[in-house]
Amino acid sequence: MFDSDTAFLIVDIFGIFVGAATGALTGIKLRYDIMGIWFLALVTGLGGGIIRDTMLQIGPPLALTNPFYLPTVMAATIIVAIWGRHIGQLRKTITTLDAIALANFAVAGTLRSVDADLSYWAAVLLGIMTAVGGGIMRDMMIGTSPAIFHRAELYGLAALGSCLSVLLLYWLGLGRELTIVASVGVGVFLRLGSLRWGWMSWEPRQI
Repeated sequence: MFDSDTAFLIVDIFGIFVGAATGALTGIKLRYDIMGIWFLALVTGLGGGIIRDTMLQIGPPLALTNPFYLPTVMAATIIVAIWGRHIGQLRKTITTLDAIALANFAVAGTLRSVDADLSYWAAVLLGIMTAVGGGIMRDMMIGTSPAIFHRAELYGLAALGSCLSVLLLYWLGLGRELTIVASVGVGVFLRLGSLRWGWMSWEPRQI
């Protein structure tokens, strides 16, 4: 079994890689040059974690201190830049990986907040910010209203499901590794289930 630090690192790096890849794909679709593609990958992959670590105020963001994070973004950018046309055709695979990345980010953000002795409310907030922060920053940078703000299949609510699962299983005393796997599974199920069966987020009536 992995120790808790290794488990957290694996979860975070997977989310960073997939997030960076989706950001790079967005840059290619918008016909950006390689620097623009890399910057969108950087923001999408690391933006949520940087927001989380800045709010935690426990030192420099992990994106700047961990030796694996920036190379992970670079690897995702290069892979997408070279094989982007083929990757773009794998829509179902990308959708699945994106769902896993969303849940991974939510779980990683929640765990890091719990480890910092924050309240459960704060842990949920930072878990969600970790999951969706990079995508919000990406959308704002390309001049579009963030997708998470609109009625659609579950995205932010799927992240919320992962965050709440972490706290529930943590409170029940389940091992860290099992908590991670189960909580990621909850988020992935909610995200992919909403795409498969048309579950939509609630939109209040127009005033």
